[in-house]
Amino acid sequence: MRYFLEFDTSKLPEEEAQVLVCGSGIAGLTSAIVLKELGLSPVLLTRGIGNTYYSQGGIAGAVHPKDSPYVHLLDTLRAGRYLNDEKATQIMVSDGVMRIADLERWGVEFDRENGFYSTTTEGGHSYPRVLKVKDYTGREIYTKLLDRVKDLKIPIISGELQEILGEDSVAGALYWDGSSLKVIRTSALVLATGGAASMFRHTSNPSKVRGDGIGVAFRAGVSIKNPEFVQFHPTVLKGTNLLISEAVRGEGAILVNSKGERFVDELQPRDVVARAIFNMLRGGEEVFLDFRPVAQRGIRLEDRFPTIVSFLKERGIDPYREPVPVVPAAHYYIGGLEVDTFGRTSFTGLYAVGECSCTGVHGANRLASNSLLEGVVFGYRAAYRVYLDIKYLKLSKTRFRNSKKGISKPDFDFKELRNLMWEMVGLEREGSQLHKARHRVESWIKRCAACEPTRENRQLFDILLVALATVEGALSRKESRGVHYRSDFPHEREIFRRDTLISPEILDS
Repeated sequence: MRYFLEFDTSKLPEEEAQVLVCGSGIAGLTSAIVLKELGLSPVLLTRGIGNTYYSQGGIAGAVHPKDSPYVHLLDTLRAGRYLNDEKATQIMVSDGVMRIADLERWGVEFDRENGFYSTTTEGGHSYPRVLKVKDYTGREIYTKLLDRVKDLKIPIISGELQEILGEDSVAGALYWDGSSLKVIRTSALVLATGGAASMFRHTSNPSKVRGDGIGVAFRAGVSIKNPEFVQFHPTVLKGTNLLISEAVRGEGAILVNSKGERFVDELQPRDVVARAIFNMLRGGEEVFLDFRPVAQRGIRLEDRFPTIVSFLKERGIDPYREPVPVVPAAHYYIGGLEVDTFGRTSFTGLYAVGECSCTGVHGANRLASNSLLEGVVFGYRAAYRVYLDIKYLKLSKTRFRNSKKGISKPDFDFKELRNLMWEMVGLEREGSQLHKARHRVESWIKRCAACEPTRENRQLFDILLVALATVEGALSRKESRGVHYRSDFPHEREIFRRDTLISPEILDS
């Protein structure tokens, strides 16, 4: 299982990079910028716009004099059901204040009112500490950081990571440039390829964010930590992947059923709200998000939420006159590649930051708007670690060859996997269904491994590995905690903090 593609690096075009950063979300862009500012020469490999760009709500940070990182820490631990890695979480909330200053230094302009930050409250926060740019905070951050990358003349390559080369340490990367395979020789590789929430039928993730980068590193020998924790966003416009930001509820929007009745406290943590909506839908009710209480407070919806309102009106929905139909959808992959607080994995020279990694800061449930914060904090720290480590990493010229033949394509597709994960490994889980899911995914992995090594087959194979790890994690955790809800184990049982680690050795069996 170590290699899946058919290739011979002696016959492929080669380039060199002192450091290769894979991914152009907030974590990857931050790493690339800081590496360059430290005097190194990073190269950015990206398949295009990812989740950061579409982030609406904002970035959490205890910037107000009446707030504090300690209170932010307590809110984060509470939302994470105390499964959080407390050391990593302390780093995130403390360093986060400085990193917000860096974002402004790189050109991000957060909303202000009378000269002060205009912050808002989101679910689980005890203080209005979410900095925003209307309802397109992620787009503002992405745009300004990408501008900074271009100003620094950091090379940008359009392509998809296919393989991490190296046996005991990173020797390079194999990537697809849209028409052919190419090799980049490097001794340091920073993965920032995003999460795996798109492997569910209903998702808020763009189609290009598949989670296959996690699978590539898993095949290279890196364990996946806490994969059972997948956060479902409570409010996605029914029939689309448009996320309606939690900030809308923070400003006063309410959730109602078909009878117009409120059925949940909208500002509870996301897992609670998402399951409440799920159960209402399962009972035959429809669920709506009513914007009208926000407008009644004198807030112009098109000023505060221009992107959302524009999208709704394009679909014939007027939030001033009618409630908006919503469903929960897979939104954020809390688990990920096991890393330390500097983004280091167990594979020498390989680092992981952002949603593809698991620092432990989110515990069993991510506190709203902590994802952008995690990306910038640990993207920054990983860059400093690379700066120190690269003095001890040597560029390898080893050649790699892998030859494999097989059938043209499997007799199943990504859509079938998404349906399986939604129905058996979704918001509510049960042991017998999880065992059925594991059997099905294992069968698909074997069938996919027997296929020709096309780009599409390789990507599906890597996503299947992440799906298998997710099912294994869900089976392993015999309790309900945060976003992981087991109907056969509905209560929290673990007295002490316990992480789930899925080792690549599982593939040997």
